[in-house]
Amino acid sequence: MTESNKQTVKWRRHEIEEKIGLDQFKNNQLWTGNFYFVVVADSQFGYNPTVSTVRGSKDWKVKMDKAIFAIDKINKLSPRPQFLVVCGDLVNEMPYNEAVLNELQVNDFKKIFSNLHPSISLICVCGNHDIGDMPDENSINKYRDNFGQDYFSFWCGGVLFLVLNSQYYKNSCDVEKYAAEQDQWLTEILSKHKGQRIIVFQHIPWFLNKIEEKIPKCSIEKNVSEKMLEKLYKAGVSHVFSGHHHINSTGFYKDLEIVITCALGAPIGEDPSGLRIVKMYENNVIHTYYPLEQIPSSIIN
Repeated sequence: MTESNKQTVKWRRHEIEEKIGLDQFKNNQLWTGNFYFVVVADSQFGYNPTVSTVRGSKDWKVKMDKAIFAIDKINKLSPRPQFLVVCGDLVNEMPYNEAVLNELQVNDFKKIFSNLHPSISLICVCGNHDIGDMPDENSINKYRDNFGQDYFSFWCGGVLFLVLNSQYYKNSCDVEKYAAEQDQWLTEILSKHKGQRIIVFQHIPWFLNKIEEKIPKCSIEKNVSEKMLEKLYKAGVSHVFSGHHHINSTGFYKDLEIVITCALGAPIGEDPSGLRIVKMYENNVIHTYYPLEQIPSSIIN
C-alpha cells in the first residue's frame, strides 16, 4: 500500500511499518489479483441513543465489547483482509466539549484497535464527532495528533483509495483553509488518476438513498453533494463507503454507488451491529453486511 499526503498514526508510530502497513505494499498500483477489505462505521464509544442522561454518555463498555468482538473475528478471517477501515465517529465525545471524556474514549479506541493483527492495515476516517460539528483549528490538529492526517490516499492491489474529511463539506466556516487544502488535493489527485479504479471512504454520505431525496438535517447540503458527486463520477470513482446514519443503505448517482454501513457501536433501525466485507475483483466489487454473530470464518473470492 502506497499513499500520498502521508498518514502518520502517532499513537502507534513505532508500529507503522508492521501494523498500520501504509508502506508495506510497494509498487501496488497494478492489479495483482482478487482481494478484500473490511468496513466498520461509528464505533462511537460513549454514544447511547436510548439513554438521554449524562451517565449514559460516560458508559461505553458495551460499545467496547462489540469492538473487541469484531476485532477478534476479523483477526481470525481466512485469508485475512488487506485492511480494516473505520468510517468515522471513532468516539462520541467531541474534542471541545468534554476534553477529559474525549481523551478517555480516544485512549480506549487506540487500546482496542491496536489489537488488530499486524498483517491487517488500519485506516481511520474522520467523523463529525471526532472533530466536532463545527470544527476549528484546534480540533483538527487534535485529531491529526491522535490519528494522523484527516484526508489521504493509498494504493492497494491496483486500486486507488481516497479518504476524505466529509465535515469540510458539511460545515467548514471556521476551517476554510483546511477545507480548501483538501479540495485542491482532491482535484489534483482525481485529475492525475482519472480513469483508474478509485474508491472513496468518508463519514457523512452524499445522500441517504437517492440524490433527489429531502436531506436529513445531519446530511451534506444537496447542492454540495451534487457538485461533488459529479466531480467524483467524472474521475471514475466507482464506490463511496460511509457511515454516520447508523443504518445500512445503498443508492446510486449514475454508475457511482453510495454505500452506508450500519454502526458497529449503536445501530438505529432494524440492522444489528456488524461489519461489511468488500470483495475486489478485476471488473467488479461485491459487498455484504454481516451482523457480528454471523461474521464468517473464511472468505471465498
